[in-house]
Amino acid sequence: MSPQTWMELATGLSTWQEAYAAGGISASGTRADLSGLVPLI
Repeated sequence: MSPQTWMELATGLSTWQEAYAAGGISASGTRADLSGLVPLI
């Protein structure tokens, strides 16, 4: 994940699903979905 993608997730400018669909997130497995933890602020 790029720093830009992380900042967008952390600040709520993007959702986990949007970033994943756009290819900004490369994750797999049962613990790969962190949508419940972002945005941070």
